[in-house]
Amino acid sequence: MARFLTLQSVDSILEHVGKFLPLPGESLPPEEALNRVLAAPFHAPENLPHFSRSSMDGFAVRAKDVFGASEGAPALLDCVGECPMGRKTELVLAPGQTARIWTGGMLPEGADAVVMLEYSRRTGSGRMEQVELTRPVAPLDNVIAAGEDAEKGALLLEAGRLLRPQELGMLAAFGVRVVEVRRRARVAVISSGDEIVPDDIAPAPGQVRDINARTLTALVRAGGGEARFSGIAEDSGAALLRMLKDAMSWADVVLLSGGSSAGQRDCTLDALSALPGMDILAHGVAISPGKPLILARKGAQSFWGLPGHAGSALVCAEVFIRPLLRRLAGQGEPAPWRDVVRAVLGRPIASAQGRRDYIRVRIQPPEESGGLPSAMPIAGKSGLITTLTEADALVVCPEDMEGLAAGEIVTARFLL
Repeated sequence: MARFLTLQSVDSILEHVGKFLPLPGESLPPEEALNRVLAAPFHAPENLPHFSRSSMDGFAVRAKDVFGASEGAPALLDCVGECPMGRKTELVLAPGQTARIWTGGMLPEGADAVVMLEYSRRTGSGRMEQVELTRPVAPLDNVIAAGEDAEKGALLLEAGRLLRPQELGMLAAFGVRVVEVRRRARVAVISSGDEIVPDDIAPAPGQVRDINARTLTALVRAGGGEARFSGIAEDSGAALLRMLKDAMSWADVVLLSGGSSAGQRDCTLDALSALPGMDILAHGVAISPGKPLILARKGAQSFWGLPGHAGSALVCAEVFIRPLLRRLAGQGEPAPWRDVVRAVLGRPIASAQGRRDYIRVRIQPPEESGGLPSAMPIAGKSGLITTLTEADALVVCPEDMEGLAAGEIVTARFLL
C-alpha cells in the first residue's frame, strides 16, 4: 500500500507560500483598477485641496472679528462681496469685513473661518451692506484648509494596498489617469477522476458532477486571481501530463483536485516528476480536512494537488490558496484570513493531536445583549458540499490539543 511521506505542518506549507515573489506590475486606467493591488506607493503630487474652501453656506470671516458674538450681542460686519463656487476670488478681508460664501467656495485672503448662514442677519445701511453674526467661531471652523486632506509629497497609499472605491476616489482627486497595479495571478484549475463529469451533463450511475471546478475557480476570482478551467483529466499519468504541460505554459498556479490521495498520488507524482525543473516540496500535510495535499514548485510557478472531496478541497484552498493569491498580489505576509470574530463554541469537538483541525461552524447571534455570538459546529463528512454552504466560518483546533470544549471562547475565521 502506498503511504504518505513525512507529513508537513500547516505552518511549513505557509512558509513555502511566503517565499513566492509578487507578480510584475501593469498599468491600468483607474476605472479598470477596482479590487486590484497597488504595485508602487502613491505620494500626493500636490496639496489636496489646493486652496482653502468653505464646507458650509455662510459668511467668511476673521475669527477674531466674531469673538463673543451672540443673539443679544451680535458682531456687526461690513459685507464686501461674494465668493462663488468654481471661481477664484480676488477679495481681501480687512478687519471688520465679511464676504458671502457658498459651500465649496474659495476662502478670501484674510479670512480664516466661516459662520453658518443660519447664524446671520442682514441689515442694509447706506451704501455698505452689513451683516449681524450671532455665533462665534474658531479659526478653521467650517473650513477645509489647503492641504488639510493631503499635503504635497505625503505618502497616501502604500504598495500592496487593495484599491477600493475610496482609494480610486483619492486618485481621481489628483487627476490620476494611469495606476500601476500587480498583474492578476493566472490560475489553471484541473479536475481529475474517471468518475467526474462536467456539471452540465447528467451523471450516469457511478458518476458525479464536477463540484471542485466551480468552487475553486470562484474562490480564485473572489481572491483577485484570473481563473481558467483546463478540463477533467483521466486517471492516467499520460493524460495528466499533457494537461499539466498545457496549463503550465501560461499559468502561475495550477490547482488539481483529486489524484492526491494515497491510492492515486503516484500518477500525479509521476506526471510532476516528468516536468523538467519541478521540485516537489510537500507530500502530505498534517491538516484535517485535506491531509492528501501535494505542493510542487517550478521557478515562480506552483502546483497544488488538492483532495478530491469537495469540502476538503475548498478548506485547503481557503488555508493555502487564498494566502498564496495575496502573496502574489504583493499584499504582504500570507496570513490566511483577515476577517475574524470571537465566539462561544456551541458544542464540544474532538480532534487528533498532531494535526491542525479546521472546523466548519455557523455563526449565530448572541443569546443576550452584549454577549458573544455562538459558533455552532456543522457535522458532516469532508465530501459533503452542504457542510460548507451551511458554514459561515472556520474554527481552528491546534495540533497540540485533542479537541475543544463547549462554551470555550474561540476565534472564528469567516469564509469568503
